[in-house]
Amino acid sequence: MPSIIYVCAIGAYAVNNRMIDIYYMIIFGVLGYVFKKLDYPLAPMVLALVLGDMAEAAMRQALIIGHGSALIFFRPPIALPIMVAAIIIFFMPTIQKLLKKKTASAAAV
Repeated sequence: MPSIIYVCAIGAYAVNNRMIDIYYMIIFGVLGYVFKKLDYPLAPMVLALVLGDMAEAAMRQALIIGHGSALIFFRPPIALPIMVAAIIIFFMPTIQKLLKKKTASAAAV
């Protein structure tokens, strides 16, 4: 483990030749350790950190194309299927609970 930390510190320092990058590495390493101990899922956070900049750039580009109007996100042809899928995914846990109750009550009869 010390060799991994050593190599990570060299890599963090080598990017910009600043000590603050090593401090950031230590802070985020401790934060990741705390999240792991508290059973936070790390994959969504890593995805958000990696994809967040690209999503922000794409949103900015779409708003420029739409002349500042957010209605560009609700235009056909792709907006409707994406919104329907998002609503279904959002309510999926509730739907699954209702289906389990329904099958459990049907099995009891």
